[in-house]
Amino acid sequence: MKFWYMASGSWGAQCLLKLREKKDFLPEMVITANPKPSGRGLKLKPNEVEEAATSLECFIRRSDNINLDEELKRELFVRKPDAILVIDFGQKVKEPYLSTPKFGCINLHPSLLPKYRGAAPIQRAIMDGQEITGVTVFKLTEQMDAGPIIAQKEVLIDLDDTAYTLGMKLLSEGVNLLADALHSLISGAVQFKEQDESEASYAPKITSEESFFNFSKEAIKIHNKVRALNPKPGAYTFVKGKRLKVWRTGLINAEDVLGLPGMILNTKEDHPIIACIKGAISLREVQWEGKPPIDGRSFLNGLRLREGDVLS
Repeated sequence: MKFWYMASGSWGAQCLLKLREKKDFLPEMVITANPKPSGRGLKLKPNEVEEAATSLECFIRRSDNINLDEELKRELFVRKPDAILVIDFGQKVKEPYLSTPKFGCINLHPSLLPKYRGAAPIQRAIMDGQEITGVTVFKLTEQMDAGPIIAQKEVLIDLDDTAYTLGMKLLSEGVNLLADALHSLISGAVQFKEQDESEASYAPKITSEESFFNFSKEAIKIHNKVRALNPKPGAYTFVKGKRLKVWRTGLINAEDVLGLPGMILNTKEDHPIIACIKGAISLREVQWEGKPPIDGRSFLNGLRLREGDVLS
């Protein structure tokens, strides 16, 4: 199969590398975003997709808006790829890209569509406390994440899964599912299934306001938010007027927690235990703004906090 590959994010980069391991699949062209300024010197740095494509010796085409890129459209009509794979791209794909390829545009989405359509399905599933999610291979249409389904696979969400660890599980299952779907397209064995619009839900991009939390919430909701926003953008709270990012927590099974929200209940364990409005969490890894991450014990020692003190 002769195909193009459109991606810009980390998930798209990893998918490209793993898809190549299947040996049958190497894109004729990789389309990705232009380099962005990075680091203290604000030097232009290629994204992870371009780095992955370079390592595979793929032909790379940069475009920040494919729908206004007339040169790329001309190449589409000349080269006529059989399909365009769109993975973690960050751009809406419109005509003529949708209908020109023989098999159209194929997307790998990290949810069980029509659930969690949109930009942040992994994070939203964890924040909502879901125990099962999955991956979907489907054909793109003009409506966001609403095209006919080719294949799906369920994936369990563990209680300590972060957005990163869950993303890697979904990627592993998704690449296998995608490779099988492409073979089905080639052989003509694929059967499309229309999505049930009545079952649709949405996963909008995480806002900066959503990253904040305080201990006047249920422990399970704080724990879910922390792991959903790891590795980015990171959940945060304020302690002594300073922003504290919380990267890892543990959920404490305690029905009758006696203490105000934010009160330190136990300092004898490896990780301090903090009371919430319902239940408690342990602080396992935190980070002051502008400082490296530290464990919970180091956090306590740095502020000389004791049992009974309240984080505020």
